[in-house]
Amino acid sequence: MADTAFGETSRLLNLLHVRRVQRTAQHTLDEIATRFPAHLIDDVNARGLPPDRTLCRN
Repeated sequence: MADTAFGETSRLLNLLHVRRVQRTAQHTLDEIATRFPAHLIDDVNARGLPPDRTLCRN
């Protein structure tokens, strides 16, 4: 029983860590998008970032 609880806790903590990394990555991409010209952003997007990591022009 303790193994099951430990495994579930470990899985939950791993999931929370992954979500934190994803939020940080999106924040970084948003920062990049505010600092670079639109034609460079279009070039990066054309190279095939995953759909949830597409840079947006503000």
